[in-house]
Amino acid sequence: MPTLELPDDDARIVALAVRYHLARPGSETDRATLQRRDDGLLSVDAALVPQLGAAVARLDVTSYQLHRIDEGLLGVTNELKAYEMAQRRSAVPRFAETLTALYPSLAPGAASGDDAEAGDDALDLVERVVALRRRLASAVRDAREAMEREREQAAAAAVEARRAQRPWWRFWG
Repeated sequence: MPTLELPDDDARIVALAVRYHLARPGSETDRATLQRRDDGLLSVDAALVPQLGAAVARLDVTSYQLHRIDEGLLGVTNELKAYEMAQRRSAVPRFAETLTALYPSLAPGAASGDDAEAGDDALDLVERVVALRRRLASAVRDAREAMEREREQAAAAAVEARRAQRPWWRFWG
C-alpha cells in the first residue's frame, strides 16, 4: 500500500483531481459488477480534506486508488485548460467551486490578463499538475503492475475453482 507524502500545494492539486474524478457520473462504480466500489477515491477525499493547509499531507492509498488519482490528474489537466479558455467557467459539476475554494485567485471574478498576479492563471496550475504527475509516475507504474498481478492471480484462482468443481472422471475438459 503506497503512502503519499504531499506538500500542501501538491495536496491541493490531488484534492482537486479527486473531486474532479468524483464529479463524474459512475466514477465509483465497478465495471465488472456495476456495483459501488468501496475502495475508490471517496475515502481518499475524506482523508485528504482535513489535512489541507498542513505542511505535509500523508495518504495511505491502494494501487487502485493511486491509479485513479493519476487518471484524475489527467482529467484536471484538460479541464483547467478548458476552464481558462471558457473565461473561467466549467461544465464539470462543482469544479469551479472546488477550484475557487482551493485556489481563490482563480475565481471567475478574479483579475485576469495583464494585471493578474503571478499564479492567477489556470494554465500556470496546469504546469504544476503535470509536474506532480511526473513525480508520481514511478509509483503509478508500480501500482499498475501490482493491479495486473492481482488480476492474473484472480484469473488463475478462477481457473482453479472451475477445475476443482469438474467431476473427477471428466479429466479432458
